[in-house]
Parts: sequence; C-alpha cells; structure tokens
Amino acid sequence: MRRERSTACVSTLRRLSHFCLLIVILAPCFSATADGRPRYELGDDETWSPQAVHAANSPEGQLDTIRRLIVKERGREAFEAADQWIETHADHPLLAEAYLLRGDAWVARRRYYKALYDYEYVLRSFPDSDQFFVALQREFKIAQLFSNGMRRKLFGMRLLAADGEAEELFIRIQERAPGSALGEKASLALGDHYFNRAEMTNAAEAYDLFLINYPRSLKREKAMLQLIRANLATFKGPRFDASGLIEAAQRLKTYRAEFAAGAEQLGADALLVRIDESLALKDYYTARWYEQRGQRVSAVALYERVVRDYPQSAPAERSLDAYRQLRSSLDPTPNTATNWQEPETTGAPEGDTAATEITP
Repeated sequence: MRRERSTACVSTLRRLSHFCLLIVILAPCFSATADGRPRYELGDDETWSPQAVHAANSPEGQLDTIRRLIVKERGREAFEAADQWIETHADHPLLAEAYLLRGDAWVARRRYYKALYDYEYVLRSFPDSDQFFVALQREFKIAQLFSNGMRRKLFGMRLLAADGEAEELFIRIQERAPGSALGEKASLALGDHYFNRAEMTNAAEAYDLFLINYPRSLKREKAMLQLIRANLATFKGPRFDASGLIEAAQRLKTYRAEFAAGAEQLGADALLVRIDESLALKDYYTARWYEQRGQRVSAVALYERVVRDYPQSAPAERSLDAYRQLRSSLDPTPNTATNWQEPETTGAPEGDTAATEITP
C-alpha cells in the first residue's frame, strides 16, 4: 500500500512538473490570442499600443501559428510547422526564435531530451539574441524535471535515468549565466541534486561554491545548513576519516555567529558537543591502534591530546587510564614524554560511547 501511494505521489509530481514547465513556455504565448485578435504592449511612454498583426502566410505569421499550436498542446503539428519553417527560412533574423519554438514543441510532446538539442543550438549559435536567456530558462526547468526523477524515453518508455543530464545542465547554466539569478538557482539546485542522491562529498563542494559565488544570497542560510549536513554525513564513524566532521564543526560555528536564531533552533551547541565526542573517540581509537603496534610514544601523544582537548568527553577517562599505564612503562626522558599534568575529567561512564552518526 505504501509503495502504491509513493508511486502515485511520484507520478503526480511529474505531471505537476510538466504542467509548470508548460506554463513557463506558454506564458509569453498567451498574449497572442488564438482567434488572431491584436496584441497590446506597454510602450516607453507608459501607454498601451496594438502590435502589428502579421499576415498568416508571412514568416512572422507562421511563427504566431506555431505558438498557438503549442498553446493548444498540439505538439506534433507545432513541431512539423517549426521544422518546415527552419528549412525554408535558413537565413531569417527570427531563426533563433524558430529553433526555440521547435524545442517548445518537443516539450509539448513530453520529449524533454529532444528539446535540449534545439535549446542548445540557440545557446551556442545565437549567444547575443534575445532568445539566449529564454533557452537557458527552458533548460533549467528540464534539469529540474530530470533531477526530480523524470526519466528519458527508450523504445517509447521512460527507462533511462537522467541524473547525469540534470547535473550537466545545472553546471552549464552556471557557466553561461554567472552571477545571475538563474545561475544562483542552478548553483543551489546542483547542491540539492547531489544531496538528495546521498553524494555528500559532491554536495558539500557544490554548497561551498554557492556560498563563495553568492555571498549575499537570500538562500545563504539554507546553503550553510545543507553544507553542514553534507559534511556531517561524510563522517562514517570514529574509525574512518574525520575531515568532514572537522569541517562541519567550523561551518557550524560560522552559522551560529551569522544566524543566532537558526542556530538555537538547530541546537548548535549540543551538536558541537556531539562532534567533539566523536572527534575524541576518533583520536582514542587511533591511539589504541598505535599502542597495539608497539608505537607507544605516538599512542601517549594521542591519549594526551584527547584528555587535553576534550576533557569533558567520554573517551577522556579511557585515554587517561591508558596514558597512565603507558607513561609508567616508558623511560621518562624528554624525548619520550612531555611536561604534561593530568587534568580532571568529568566524562561519561566507561560504558558510554560517543555518537558515530551525527545529524542536526
């Protein structure tokens, strides 16, 4: 039952995403009424004036007809008309618009991957045209569809995952529109794309680049939180690499300084304590590893660091006991011991261990 509900929800979301994409594509077309009535536009003098009505058999009139077909979701007819227009008017000034409309016709037919060919042609061949940014917006919407689970067609069925295409589109949009609002959306969407697929290392890099490229974004707080979560998720336990955990602690302190209210709601102080517990346990296990291999000097140094840097943690008491035993077995010379005094510890009982999975 749950699986059926989940499948129904995914199907509904895909239909809704397609509808939203059609709205974006068709919105400019609604100004051209299907019955051929004149369109109006607001001039520089803040007065409305009717636009010229093109003859139906003129190149401009034919493009208007294609738009009306797309509005009615008659995608196949719109595609054939656009294809014929491009073949007939290969040197026309409105060629970029024709390619854009042919891509829109593909979208009306739900052939999103095919539409990308025409949008890409506009972007590469007409970078100075008015249609450049429009094509970029179309590609962003298709990238969102692919990122949300829309598959490419194979043998008439949606069988091929399009995660890679979504990733590539988000990156290209940032490269083609750096510093723009659309580039900002694509940058954040790329991080979310990786995060939702549990590619946490890539997600952390994407969110970090977003914070660097858009330091004043209104989405900065969200990106910082996602970056912290991604870094925490890269930590697989005290026996593994802890670089992500250290990075998460630094980012969390920055987040607490910039967004005090959000940090309090998140429980940043408690989360930092848990991070310290895990880092302490990481050093404790590393010290034991050195001790088991007879590298007692290195083990002593690490036990000492656990007690010194994390005196309130659970591993501190264990490290202190191990430290005392090893120090008594070592020759107390300046080369093997430091002038260190045992601090008082108030750690958890011996049976308590630090959390190995940390999520805010």
